Amino acid sequence: MSRFIRIKTPGELLEAIALKPLRFFIMLNYGTESSKRIGYDRRRRVFKIRNLIDGSRQELTCTQLMSPKRSHIGPAMRGGAFYAEVT
Repeated sequence: MSRFIRIKTPGELLEAIALKPLRFFIMLNYGTESSKRIGYDRRRRVFKIRNLIDGSRQELTCTQLMSPKRSHIGPAMRGGAFYAEVT
């Protein structure tokens, strides 16, 4: 049975990555979702993101991840709309 964890900070995101989640997602209007796979490269200190909606990939630092100019993830975290699905 899956459960969902709300993620509000980059630190919580790192903790969720360690749980090996099935996916991450941004909850959009009317219950739709923008699903992602996210890993972290500790050596380079970047989040590696694969956007499942279009197959695009990004590598972002913590600062870039939280910037609305570079990613929707940071604003979604601040708004309480970013989740991990774990088993």
